[in-house]
Amino acid sequence: MPEPELAVLRDAIHRRGTIDVTGAAVVVEEYLGGVLHDAGAPGNDAARRWARDRLRLFMVVSWGNWFGVLERLPREYPTLRAEWRELLGAPSRYGPEYLVAWWWHLQPTMFQPLVATQLREMSAPLRDGVANILKDGGDFDGRLVDWASFGAA
Repeated sequence: MPEPELAVLRDAIHRRGTIDVTGAAVVVEEYLGGVLHDAGAPGNDAARRWARDRLRLFMVVSWGNWFGVLERLPREYPTLRAEWRELLGAPSRYGPEYLVAWWWHLQPTMFQPLVATQLREMSAPLRDGVANILKDGGDFDGRLVDWASFGAA
């Protein structure tokens, strides 16, 4: 990322306002609704819990790579990394909507398109996961992420 773009990112981080969890929640719920519909599980609460949990896992694993950009901001990086770790450390409190909102909050013009692209890429694995669990008898709750063992808790 060229220095002028880093300067814009740094400025956006310093001017952050209130995080838009409500807006992110709407996006996440609409997204999950589409995934569940495509998987043949609309209205299935257990499938929704599993899909939310697995979506959060996908976000934790793949979005951590975006910190490569943030590392180039040495003054801001420790604070941002601490904020992210706080979100990761409380999975029952901070669902996928918080992770989406946090990245949007840093620099909307940069991260909103990245988040949208990542969500599109995650749709097929989530849809297929839901469909496969349905075929295997529908034990969604028995397949939730063990966050404590995962190390993100």
